[in-house]
Parts: sequence; C-alpha cells; structure tokens
Amino acid sequence: MSEKAPHIVIIDGEKGAGRKTLSFELALILLYNSQKTALLLEDSSLLHQIITKRKQKHSELPSPSIITRAEYAATAKQFDAIIIPETNISDNLAEQASTYITVLKHNKHTAQQFQNNQKYLNDIWELKKKIASKYNHSLNWIVCQNNLYPTTRLESYEELSKKSKLYGFRTPPPLNFRFAYQNITSGISAQDRTEPSLEKTLTYEDICAKREITKLAEFIFN
Repeated sequence: MSEKAPHIVIIDGEKGAGRKTLSFELALILLYNSQKTALLLEDSSLLHQIITKRKQKHSELPSPSIITRAEYAATAKQFDAIIIPETNISDNLAEQASTYITVLKHNKHTAQQFQNNQKYLNDIWELKKKIASKYNHSLNWIVCQNNLYPTTRLESYEELSKKSKLYGFRTPPPLNFRFAYQNITSGISAQDRTEPSLEKTLTYEDICAKREITKLAEFIFN
C-alpha cells in the first residue's frame, strides 16, 4: 500500500476529444511501469465495460483497477495513481487533483476556441488557487491536443504554446491521428503489443502510439 497520497489525474474535455481512450492508454503505461493504478468509473461507463472484457479475454495482461465514487474515500490510498476521466472542473474531486489534463479535439480552430473560453480559464485559475491554499501544492495543468491532422497540428500547437505561460498551463507535443487510439473496444491497446503473445501483431502505428503516450506520461510525472 502506498504511504503517500495517490497522484490524482483529472482528464477533462469535450465529448469526442478522446478522454476515455487517453485514460485507458495512460493507465496501462503506468501499470507497465509498476505503478499501482486505478480508474474511477461508474458501472455504466463504456470504458468500465472495455476493461471488464479485457480481464475476461486477456487475463494474462495487466489491467487497471476500477473504483467508483462511493469507494473512492476508502480505497484511494491503496494506489500510486488514480485517473478520473468522467468529470469536469466543477466536480468536487477536481480540487484533489495533482494533474489536470484538458484534452482538445483535432480542429485547426481548437486552440483559438480554447483561448476564447474565458469562463473555463477563470475556473481553472480558481481551482489552482483553491488547491494551493488547501493542499499547499501547485496544480500541474496540461493542455493536450489529441488526434490532430498533420496539416493543422504544427500551426495549432505553436499558437497554443504561445499562450501557455500567460494562462499557466504546460502543453506537450500533440498526439497524432493514430488508428491505435481509435479502437480499444477489445481491451487491447498499443501498450500491450510488445507482450510476447501479441508482439507479432505490432504495427508501425502501434509503435508510434505507444511512444507518444509514454512521452506524455513522462511529461506528466517527471
């Protein structure tokens, strides 16, 4: 059991931005790096069903634990990290976050739309102040662009990076448009492809997806 408080990762974003997929891939990266990891999900969640199917069909592969909100207070300290994808900034769990990830969808106007959302920016600022005051640590706020098309990726990333110091967030290199990010209904992810039983199915896209999520994990935790 971990003696220190778990690293709470909140993953926020619009529907279709890739919150659940990112949560799943990130949880597996941590598991493969020997971090005891849980996802906070309700029973009705699609991701809950995917992980349950994974455990049934691929019991030899690591799977993140699943905890519900009702179990959170009693079980949180058992984990090194807890990832919460089905929430938002107004959730009372947000103030316990160590890292808050805002996931932006692929769109050449996304960076500008994000910057124009003054209410969201103000709410994050208030959350950061609350966390600093209550827990005496700073919130690691990350704005992550997911599934960007190559023609819009660089322009959008550069525009967002210029604003990062102004608004107080960090922005990792954007995740690319990868097939491996779009198809996790079987419970198999890019992180699993180097396992002996699956290494023959490893594709170039899997390698790229695995590398990108690994870099994101390093960006968050280093």
